[in-house]
Amino acid sequence: MTATSVGRRLLLAVLGLAAAGCVATPVPTRAAPPPVGPELLTHFRIERAPADDAAATGGPHVLGTPDAARAGGDVVTLEDVLRSVETHFPLVLAAYEEIGIAAGKAEAAAGAFDTRLTSKGAFEVDGYYENDRIDVAVEQPTTWWGTRFEAGWRRGDGDFAVYDGKAKTNRDGELRAGLTVPLLQGRTLDPERVKLLQGGIERDRASPLVQEKRLAATRKAAASYWKWIAAGEKRRIAASLLQLAEDRQGQVQTAVTEGQLAEINLVDNERLIVDRRSKLEAAEQVLRQAAIELSLYWRDDTGEPVVPTDDERPATLPDPRALDAVLVEGDEYLALAQRPELRRLELEIEAMRLELELAGNDLLPKLDFGVFGSQDYGGAVNSPDDKDPFELKAVVSFDVPLQRRKARGQQSVVDGKLAKMEQELRYAASLVVAEVRDAVAVLEQTLARLEQARTNVRLAHELEEAERLQLELGESDLFRVNVREQQTAIAEAGLVDVLAEHFVALTTYRAVLGVPYDEVVAGARVGGD
Repeated sequence: MTATSVGRRLLLAVLGLAAAGCVATPVPTRAAPPPVGPELLTHFRIERAPADDAAATGGPHVLGTPDAARAGGDVVTLEDVLRSVETHFPLVLAAYEEIGIAAGKAEAAAGAFDTRLTSKGAFEVDGYYENDRIDVAVEQPTTWWGTRFEAGWRRGDGDFAVYDGKAKTNRDGELRAGLTVPLLQGRTLDPERVKLLQGGIERDRASPLVQEKRLAATRKAAASYWKWIAAGEKRRIAASLLQLAEDRQGQVQTAVTEGQLAEINLVDNERLIVDRRSKLEAAEQVLRQAAIELSLYWRDDTGEPVVPTDDERPATLPDPRALDAVLVEGDEYLALAQRPELRRLELEIEAMRLELELAGNDLLPKLDFGVFGSQDYGGAVNSPDDKDPFELKAVVSFDVPLQRRKARGQQSVVDGKLAKMEQELRYAASLVVAEVRDAVAVLEQTLARLEQARTNVRLAHELEEAERLQLELGESDLFRVNVREQQTAIAEAGLVDVLAEHFVALTTYRAVLGVPYDEVVAGARVGGD
């Protein structure tokens, strides 16, 4: 086999690699973290209290029998609100755009490895040397050790100066191809490949960013939901107090008429009615404000806010479960594995390590090796200019700044940034563990307070009934009865606050573990059977 045939085979091989070797350079990807297993999801269920168990959860003023208007209608559950947040809340939908933005950045980074087509022509139409020159080239950078392929075709025809004779070709032009391979700097890594890898990391960072927004939104939505529920229960307490005073007005009127009570008692009860009606109006205003706040998260199918009505409010608060049925074994380790901010910092550190590796690569001298071949076709224009023989040449280039201060300085900068980010990750992990422990402590504390609040309600009811009986026997007065009723209302409102705080803490506990709500509802229906 002659050297010419070997060269031509090499030329064809390089042309094939340049045309098909890197048409599409894929962005490196990593597997997503495994989803939460179904055995975990039941820990986040919220069971409803039985309708006939109202007395056990707070007495007749708090969690009474469902109103007839709401007994058969649909109610807004926590699951409904949080599902609405997942599908329609603007800030969550805006966060999802981060995925598309990151994908666009990754694609832009991959553009550094696009195949480049260039062409140029020069035509000397008038002058001492009249000639035409056409040159078409294809260039393909790759991720294969930084190898760069080149191929092209050119044709030069006409009269050329002696010093410009290299531009002249045979009749059908010249095919050429070659490749350049970095041997030191740029062999394992270069700025283009770093941007490509960082584009993949940026795309992976989008998911933790979205999850952070989702968890934050669901926490706020849950807090607004339980605020709305608590406001409704407190409004019911205020209405019950007013109803007691209004029902008693006729009895006091009869007692005054019969001379059993002084007329001042009638005035006092009227004052109570006015005062309690004012407090009811204030409670209704709080309820309206809570419903408006909830409408930010409770949206219809078009994404528009919907202010929930009183008929859509659940008639009873759920009955909290025991602590061991709520807490997750190994919750701190789960949170460290699931929390999106930790994953985001890990990816940022991974990107910074690529920067550090690149800075180390830049300390190396630049030593490139290239091989190029060319072949003219179509026969010589004239015999002195015959260019039929195959040409093959090798090129070696060397370049290095002697002090290399830029590379050393950049390496120091990146090394410091990496150390800083690793400390931030360490603190973030400690913060996650502290948040889990704090959420557990709040759950424990609310459950302990719940027992005290229920006892307080029960005792307040007993004292209220005893005082009312004393009034009927003529051994008490309206002032004392009013005090007892107010104490009962305060105790019932306190129970509502503790229950609401407990369920907010339950949602917070789920969020600090980093469990997205759609995974919860996929495994267990929250707020239902």
